[in-house]
Amino acid sequence: MSEPALKKRKVIQRDQTNSQIRWKHLELLGVLSYLTTNFDLWQENHLKACNMAIRETNINRDDKALYNKIYSMIKAMEDYHKEGKKSPSYAFMWEEDSKIYGLVKDMYDKTVEKKNEKNQETSNRTSDGDGDGNSDVIMKDKDSTTTTNSYSNFVPQIPFTMEMVEKVYNQQIQNYDRLIEINREIIEKRHKEVRDLYEQISKRQTDLVKLIELANSKLEDLKNVTGKAFVI
Repeated sequence: MSEPALKKRKVIQRDQTNSQIRWKHLELLGVLSYLTTNFDLWQENHLKACNMAIRETNINRDDKALYNKIYSMIKAMEDYHKEGKKSPSYAFMWEEDSKIYGLVKDMYDKTVEKKNEKNQETSNRTSDGDGDGNSDVIMKDKDSTTTTNSYSNFVPQIPFTMEMVEKVYNQQIQNYDRLIEINREIIEKRHKEVRDLYEQISKRQTDLVKLIELANSKLEDLKNVTGKAFVI
């Protein structure tokens, strides 16, 4: 009698895309710093701005993943300011003195400001009989359907000038300076934590030495009284 054939176990391959990889704080600090500094570019085209931020910070993400992350963080900030809700998904953003909170808050404030300006312009045109009074939302979901290829070969519509080149250069310098400052603060914070831990260990070591010396002293006194030696 032949043995029953063993069933082959089906192996499911899971391809983990970079949209599923946990975001690091340095990644978010870098791209948020760039987008805050270049908010006009973000306002003009979210995905193109995300693509430029990825290039400048040299992170391994795609533009859609970055757009979705930024969008959801700004939405969480909006919920917090309108309803007082702190999304548990962004607990790191609500930490005290959080750099990420400050950058997202800056983008949220600028987004609200731009939206209010646009609504006011629309209201003025409507009162003059021009336009239908419908205001656009600053964060456009339709941007997420745009592919990277649509602007990967972007060609400026006007020739470059020395002023434009100098402006771009100065912006890049500011971005790098800001990233350096953020990294320096993070490193200094880590150094302080290490120093504090070392001081705690040193203090405990000192306390332990004092306890041992005190115990030895008590044993010595006891030996003198009883005439017997004790070992600790």
